[in-house]
Amino acid sequence: MSAIAVRPGPDARAASGRTERLRPLVLSMAVLAIAVPWQMHWGVNGDTSWNITISERLLAGDRLYIDVIETNPPFTIWLYLPAVYLAKLLGVVPEYLVYAYSYALCIFGLWFASFVARRARFPENSGLYTLLPAFLALLVLFPGNSFSERENLGVALLLPLLVLMAWRAANDPSSPPEWWVAALAGLSGSAMVLVKPYYAIMIIAPASYVAWRQRSIRSLFAIEYWIVGFVCLSYLAAVLWLYPEFMRDVYPNLADTYLRYKQYGPVLATYGGAYLVSICFLLFLRNGRALSPLVMVLAIGSVAGFVPLVYQGKGWAYHAYPALALMLAAITCCAVERSSARGVARLDIVQKMLLAAIVAVNWLPFKYTGKPAADFVASLRAAVDHPTIGLIGSGMESGHPLTRTIGGRWISAYCSDWLGGLAVLFARIARAQGNTVEAARLDAIVRNFLDAKIRELKAAKPDLMIVQKTDTFWISRVMQRDDFSSFMNDYRVLSEDENIRVYLRKGSGKVISTN
Repeated sequence: MSAIAVRPGPDARAASGRTERLRPLVLSMAVLAIAVPWQMHWGVNGDTSWNITISERLLAGDRLYIDVIETNPPFTIWLYLPAVYLAKLLGVVPEYLVYAYSYALCIFGLWFASFVARRARFPENSGLYTLLPAFLALLVLFPGNSFSERENLGVALLLPLLVLMAWRAANDPSSPPEWWVAALAGLSGSAMVLVKPYYAIMIIAPASYVAWRQRSIRSLFAIEYWIVGFVCLSYLAAVLWLYPEFMRDVYPNLADTYLRYKQYGPVLATYGGAYLVSICFLLFLRNGRALSPLVMVLAIGSVAGFVPLVYQGKGWAYHAYPALALMLAAITCCAVERSSARGVARLDIVQKMLLAAIVAVNWLPFKYTGKPAADFVASLRAAVDHPTIGLIGSGMESGHPLTRTIGGRWISAYCSDWLGGLAVLFARIARAQGNTVEAARLDAIVRNFLDAKIRELKAAKPDLMIVQKTDTFWISRVMQRDDFSSFMNDYRVLSEDENIRVYLRKGSGKVISTN
């Protein structure tokens, strides 16, 4: 008997095609579903929690850079303000709306990037579509403790502009991007520069690659870059007009302290090795072929994003996110091209294991949580309801997100004592170098900061005082002053963990809110 091959009919082929098209969307929905409990492990991180607090205080009438001090220009607050305002209107917890808002921005950025890719007709589009869940996971799962950070949202909004650059780099004069697509991509991508001016390099570097590919600097004057430039100049004008206090009062203190604090060695030790391995793996996947414009733009954007990580010198995971996420996106795109190239096999099991190991190693800095332990939170809630809270300590993580977690109200204009703590550190360095004039100037900053802080504490008489146990250098400096020692005599130890000790004001006891 001869075997008869039965070819599937049109209906069967159509059903199979619909299934293939729906599978990435279904898996993307699964990624979003997983992301909700996944992010609950970390809770809202300290930065986002502080930004929510600032937004609430501004909506209540406080003045930015006067009544509440933020170390970043106002776009940081403007980014979260819509979600916090909507939460206030709806009467829901702001953290829920901020998370939903963050998911929405990530989905929008990925959708818009996909829209641009479809119009560009990249040869690898079908493969990219099948890996849509992986790209979404880079935005909502990979960030770990940095989800909802400015950099996380900025990268999502930058993706459409990077894909547009790859379209231009493909150098197909028969199908240039439409002006409105380019303009919208530029508007979306400008958010990355508004997040922090350092990240302009993540647009400039790939734009230079596009100019090199086209052998003309005319591409540097494309409409998307005009839009980015216009938005940034308008933003600068708005900052100078609406918030003159930032450049006049806040920035000089930042330049004297926070911006000077850099640790290049630990940053390179933490991120450099895994990042170098990622680059080597990308080159390995290339397998002697020229990298596509899409992979090149993402990789160049990633390398450019590594520069601000090192320059800032703080080493926080969210500073590394733009470089790491874009490099993993470039690797993913390269793997798609390798798999779809005629005559080239798909990734074998060893290569898949290497890729998984690279993702895991790059993710390690994002695994740490600042979420306070449940029993620690319970002990504080049992003592006082909706307490007012003060802090002695230079680490923002000592007070945030703990304050919001226990339903407290932050009484200080600053998120922590970063200004005083860093001024003490640099004054000590100046004295060691024999620069007594600089040391005296920094000592004056410390003195003025502490004078204002003790007045603030005496006026507010917070129910709880948090003391950062690990910041012994700053604590000893503060407690040298009799006024602070006398103030703390009115408090008794309530609870503590490995990082902080919480004091309860004597006589405050359990206070039941009437709100």
